[in-house]
Amino acid sequence: MRRMRPGRYLLLASAAAMALGHWAADWNRGHTFGPGYGPHARWHGTTEVVSATLDALLMLALLTRTSGAERRLATTVAALVPLLRYGPSNLTLAVAGTSPYAEGRPPIRLLGLPASLVAQDTVIGLALCGYWLERRAGQAA
Repeated sequence: MRRMRPGRYLLLASAAAMALGHWAADWNRGHTFGPGYGPHARWHGTTEVVSATLDALLMLALLTRTSGAERRLATTVAALVPLLRYGPSNLTLAVAGTSPYAEGRPPIRLLGLPASLVAQDTVIGLALCGYWLERRAGQAA
């Protein structure tokens, strides 16, 4: 059995963080099921948790179920999933009237930025670093 390289571990960690992070942060009474959230907001919260989990499962399938020439393309696509999912969240800071903070709760900031964006950008960073390491090792396109 071939030993897994660090780049692959980072890509898998990115997938795990994408799925588990949403369940931990959003699937609770402080967010999706909070008293201030109406049915439509809960619908959005639920679809976000489920779609993030499905994206993570797609990453896992791409990273573990491919070999040979397919593996290079699969690794590239897997690394792009977090960027495509979370990258647009950074653009919302430039849109007037939007907020990354839940209403009625104190803002949570890390490094002077919204904690949710820091977490999402960390997931992107893990994936891109993992991809870079895999590419250096000759496994990605």
